[in-house]
Amino acid sequence: MHANILSSLPDVELYAIAEPREDQLQHIGREHNIKHKYKTTEELINNPELDAIIIVTPDDFHYHHCRFALATGKHIFIEKPLAGNSNQAKELMQIATEKGSILQVGLLLRYETNHRLLHGQINQNKFGDLISIRTKRNLSNTWFAAIADRVHTVYESAIHDIDLLIWLTNSEPICVSAFERRLSNHLSPEACIALIKFKNGCIGILETSWFVPEGAPVNVCSDSWNGCIDSELEIVGTNQVAKLSSLDNPLQIWNSDGINAPESNLWPMQRGRINGALREELTDFTNCARSGKVSQIANLAQAVKGLQLADAIIESALSGNSVNINK
Repeated sequence: MHANILSSLPDVELYAIAEPREDQLQHIGREHNIKHKYKTTEELINNPELDAIIIVTPDDFHYHHCRFALATGKHIFIEKPLAGNSNQAKELMQIATEKGSILQVGLLLRYETNHRLLHGQINQNKFGDLISIRTKRNLSNTWFAAIADRVHTVYESAIHDIDLLIWLTNSEPICVSAFERRLSNHLSPEACIALIKFKNGCIGILETSWFVPEGAPVNVCSDSWNGCIDSELEIVGTNQVAKLSSLDNPLQIWNSDGINAPESNLWPMQRGRINGALREELTDFTNCARSGKVSQIANLAQAVKGLQLADAIIESALSGNSVNINK
């Protein structure tokens, strides 16, 4: 999807890709007419002709790939999560500062239309004082095996909602109490629930799990990735309340395989081109890389704070104790 977008942006040349799977490397290279195709990340990063690098590798490689890429002094976009913990994230932010590089993290929901509308209304004080923000992200159970022993649920799925809580409250998390459900011996728990208190008094309620069964409405539809993201957001303020659900899509397609409700805001494919929030996000990054000015939407310090909160959630869930979050 990233290659599809980058190859069609004005004033952007998708100059090189790295992919260890030969069939994928050749397929994407041919589809987007890419000049340079590498088997390793290191070969791509060492190409001196690049102006910017997009890191879309598995989560557990992010820190090492980003650190190596930042050493070149180039501008870097990296998919979430920025790193495997907050200490690594702080180190990457420090290197980016020293190198004068823009480091932008792919937290997609900041670019989605409904979330941006709600963020704008909060900034206009239409909600009044924020009382609570509740997030839920329940994903297809068939996807869990792919991350179960590779990355913690909080870093993989909840990181989107952690960022939403920090972005929407525009406040510092100060303490967290979290709980997890483990039905197996994997690295990652199948579910995690957290209560987070923010400095402005708002209470965040975060829930993430991997229990959407087969047969549920499919709202993620692609050649290689199909299933359901059952996400919800509820904002309670002294003046108004807002509710948003990913399953409230007005478009439904019924066939013998079940019900499809294709997501139309994040990465819809239209006439061979991917649009939506992912295009907005990558357009923002490439414009920032061209101008040398940091994004007004993405926020590196808040991405690092998000990983600090993620670490605290994991610590609290494992210990059974409330955890205070240091600045």
